[in-house]
Amino acid sequence: MPQLALIAMDPHTGKVLALSGGRNYGLSQLNHAMAKRPTGSIFKPFVYATALKSGLEGDPAAAFTEATLVDASEGSFQYGKGQVYTPRNFDASESTGIVTARQALAHSINTATVRVAEMVGYDKVVELAKAAGIESVQATPAMAIGAYDSTPLAMASAYTVFANSGVYLSPQLIDSVKTADTGTNASVSRPRTLLDPRVAFLVTDMLQAVINEGTATGAVRTKFNRPAAGKTGSSHDAWFAGYTTNLLCIVWVGNDDYTDIKVTGAKAAAPIWTEFMVRAQQLQRYREMGTFEPSEGVTLVRLDKSTNLPATSACPDDYQAYFLASTVPPGTCEHPEGNSRNFFQKMFGIGKDHLITPEPPPAQYSPDGSPIVGQPDSPNPEEKPKKGFWKRVFGGRK
Repeated sequence: MPQLALIAMDPHTGKVLALSGGRNYGLSQLNHAMAKRPTGSIFKPFVYATALKSGLEGDPAAAFTEATLVDASEGSFQYGKGQVYTPRNFDASESTGIVTARQALAHSINTATVRVAEMVGYDKVVELAKAAGIESVQATPAMAIGAYDSTPLAMASAYTVFANSGVYLSPQLIDSVKTADTGTNASVSRPRTLLDPRVAFLVTDMLQAVINEGTATGAVRTKFNRPAAGKTGSSHDAWFAGYTTNLLCIVWVGNDDYTDIKVTGAKAAAPIWTEFMVRAQQLQRYREMGTFEPSEGVTLVRLDKSTNLPATSACPDDYQAYFLASTVPPGTCEHPEGNSRNFFQKMFGIGKDHLITPEPPPAQYSPDGSPIVGQPDSPNPEEKPKKGFWKRVFGGRK
């Protein structure tokens, strides 16, 4: 029978709130919360976080964003001294074509993630991961999809980087120590800022897509309806790492003899995480699991699915993605090269409404906390009609 571990932390203090190291101490004395195992795909957010940082460091026009297109087809990757790595995708149907970075993470596409790591630099991903306490990673393609090991406790701490606005917190297992000489000494986790809060929010937004439309949807949304971000992971073990605004929880499931449990993280670990969160929500302290608010400098944009550029009324088939304000594409689906209005159009404001896409209203939630999806935008019945061209030029008279 597979063993398991569960760690629950306060993502804003680092305090370990609950820890389960196994099914039964009489059957296995190993504390599985402290046992090193390959992390699988719960490592992938560190690849995308490293790539998203480029929006702050380089040319904004060439920055990596949620909407960056990535090749999902299978292939081989060379590294080191002539070494070759050939990963496979879990779902063969996702092994062709181009996907957005948001889709690649939501559906845990291995080849697309390795290409992102290759593009940004394996060494840079390793640098961020090690700073977050994932010590064993090495700069190889396999690193991108979680081939190296870590402990559930270390991974819980690593995820504070995303859940705590870019600030890493080490696990705090002891509140205080009392001694006869010095009295009470409080134990405090030492924070380290590893990501810009804007980048941390973008990763959180992408991880919300994992739960709302990706690999964890079936396991989580059947029972738990609060805003949450998370990632499934499958190696020969099963993982799920997820958090709300006030609670972070990691679940690992695997065999002591290291054999493959042959069950994905979505089916073995995510249901345990979901059940834990449902019960936690019944406690007064965790009842208010709010929405993740974007940091200043992050904007929500409607993108045309055909061109992957900001959508206008002429391109109604769209989706939404968050951007660093400086990395929003300058063009639109109608004008890929940017503002193409002529002198008279600019003078009189003609076409302006087609070139600027207002941000949609924030997500709405029903009284029971479930997100309202697909609600059409409704015009304001009290809004006065806009003046036509001649009225704007010559006034309101005929």
